[in-house]
Amino acid sequence: MLSLGLRALFLRSLAACSFALLSSSASLYARSGHSLYLENCARCHGAEREGLDPNPPLKNSAWVNGDPERLIRIVLNGYAGTIRVAGEEYRGQMPSWRTILNDDQVASILTYLRSESGAEKISTDQVASVRQKTKGEPTTRAPSGCMGGRTGMGRGHRHGGMGGGMGCGCGR
Repeated sequence: MLSLGLRALFLRSLAACSFALLSSSASLYARSGHSLYLENCARCHGAEREGLDPNPPLKNSAWVNGDPERLIRIVLNGYAGTIRVAGEEYRGQMPSWRTILNDDQVASILTYLRSESGAEKISTDQVASVRQKTKGEPTTRAPSGCMGGRTGMGRGHRHGGMGGGMGCGCGR
C-alpha cells in the first residue's frame, strides 16, 4: 500500500503526464505517422523525406504543406506525371493508397509530413471527406501507360483535375 503522501505524489505526476499527453496529441499523432511513413512511403521518398529519383522530396515541399485536400487526394488516388518541387522537375508515378491505408493512417502520415513546417494537422475527418468526394475518380496503379481520367469503359481523357501540371503523364 502506498502512503497517503506517496499516493498524492503519484496522482499529481499522473495528472501532469496526462496533461502533457493531451497537449501534445498532434505530436503523438505525428510520431505514429512517422512509423507509418517509414513502413509505407520511405522506400520511394526516402527515410528523411529527401526523395529518391524519380520521386520528389517531401521535406519542406509546397505540395505537402499547401492545400490539404490536394495532398489527401494524391495519397488516396495516386499520381502520374510531371511534378515540380523546389525548382526541380520529377516524372514518376505514385500508386493509390486508397485501398491500403485507412483514414486514420493517412491522416497520421500527412500530419507527420506537415508537422516540421508548422502546417496544419490533417484530421481523419478531412481524409474521410476527400475519400468520399473522390470515390469515383480513377486511381493510379503500377506504371502501364496512360491512366488519364478514364471513365466508364476506358473511354474519355481528362486532365488537370488537381491543377499545377498534375495529369496522367501521357503528354496529351
